[in-house]
Amino acid sequence: MPHDLIEAGNARLKRFWLVLGGILFFAALAAGLSACDLTPVIQELATIAAETPPAESTPGVVAPAGTPVSGLPDIPNKARPVETTFKGCPPDGDGGDRSTNRLKNRVDEATWIPVAFDALEKLPWPKAIERRDRDNWSDADRKAVERYEGLPVSIEGYLAGSREEGPEATNCHGADYEFHDFHVWLVKTAGADRAGSIVVEVTPRIRAKHSAWTTDVLGKVVRAQQRVRISGWTMLDPEHPDQVDNTRGTIWEIHPIMQIEVQQQGRWVGLDDSTR
Repeated sequence: MPHDLIEAGNARLKRFWLVLGGILFFAALAAGLSACDLTPVIQELATIAAETPPAESTPGVVAPAGTPVSGLPDIPNKARPVETTFKGCPPDGDGGDRSTNRLKNRVDEATWIPVAFDALEKLPWPKAIERRDRDNWSDADRKAVERYEGLPVSIEGYLAGSREEGPEATNCHGADYEFHDFHVWLVKTAGADRAGSIVVEVTPRIRAKHSAWTTDVLGKVVRAQQRVRISGWTMLDPEHPDQVDNTRGTIWEIHPIMQIEVQQQGRWVGLDDSTR
């Protein structure tokens, strides 16, 4: 849940206890009780108010919003990625850009913030980072990317295709199917070309939790031109600038995907549930 909504909930709780305390105070005075008689009651209300836990976000859901916000949220203190070893493969893989590998292999859920498709697809990036490992980026470029990387977002659109990738350093060059990423192309409108797409990636660690996340099922969604909602973490992949305006519109990605939903009869249904 966005921070401002959480704060609003906490403020309402505080006002509730203040109003309740005031009502009890005047009711007691009307009944002829003295201020001394009210002291234990007031102290008890103060204790309850202090111990009331703050409102918290519910992980793994999309925050309520009528229309996706036009820009990206500015979250100075982002969640630290949760990392796991997957079938013997550490979160930084077995080579390549290990810092990027760690971001690709995160597994944490969040409350996903709806944003407009263009907010990510049109987001610029420092050209100097292209095809360079993160450890070789300048401080200025790193800060520019970090501002919008690692955001928990949810974007609606249509799938223009999906493809199983082969062995790569991120997944310890595992040859088996269970170690392979899926490249998925998200476009703004049904039937749009991939040249304006956002690449959103299914990773082995997350795919292992979703039996329906297969290229066959994703292919059916593509052919049916079902509207989808993709939720996950924003990430900049510096390796593919040559693909921009060809098979993708940006090197900003949602990577990894944490949720895939399809629209059925006007409501969102998880991809796993939609196949049952």
